[in-house]
Amino acid sequence: MPSLRRRTVGWMLPHILLVEGRKTGRRSWAPTLVEKGYRVTKAHTRRDALSLLDRILPDLVILDGRGLRFNPYRFSRSLRADGHQVPLLLIIPADWEIEKGSGVNVHLREPFTARKLLNRVGRLLPTTGDNVLQVGELVLDLQQRTVSRGAVNHRLTPKQARLLEVFMRHPGRVLTRQFLMEQVWETDFVDDTRTLEVHIHWLRKAIEDDPKHPIFLTTVRRIGYRFSVPMRGETEGEGSTP
Repeated sequence: MPSLRRRTVGWMLPHILLVEGRKTGRRSWAPTLVEKGYRVTKAHTRRDALSLLDRILPDLVILDGRGLRFNPYRFSRSLRADGHQVPLLLIIPADWEIEKGSGVNVHLREPFTARKLLNRVGRLLPTTGDNVLQVGELVLDLQQRTVSRGAVNHRLTPKQARLLEVFMRHPGRVLTRQFLMEQVWETDFVDDTRTLEVHIHWLRKAIEDDPKHPIFLTTVRRIGYRFSVPMRGETEGEGSTP
């Protein structure tokens, strides 16, 4: 029997990886973020941060620069060099100099208010409305379970909508079959992924011009799938169908 993992509605909330020092005597911003409704996972070392980054696939990484025992700029550069596109917010002391070209999306210089932090966080997360998620030209309405691309609309089943939401919350990231099975079907049983492959096929029919040559939802052989936002005018993708 495959094992099941019960989830609450919270799994759909944006997930933030907060990297901060262990014993700095400084305020942790985790309670503020949780109170706002975000899911927060904390890391204290570079190794833990890298491990969690690949395991939880966060929507945003916040680095509290003062309390870290590693160089946050080197960390961000290494992430970008490895192909990670996750947004990065770096909290820096008032006397720090900003390093250009580091891959950090937003710097937040101390002192600042909780309101200012939440404002910056909101700007970095995927564009959302009341049950609406948009990445590029694709718009997913979670309440109506419809996906639209330009003037074309398609109605989705609950599982299709949930699967597409997971992809749209992690654009550019390679998502393993196990991760997708856990997030959508609440199981870590991956010996048979035909159900997943069928749903991928249905999604491609809904969002691709040519499902046999996908540009949005591509296959990464022996690993899983990647959801990408193609450049305007792009017609061919790297991946193949399952």
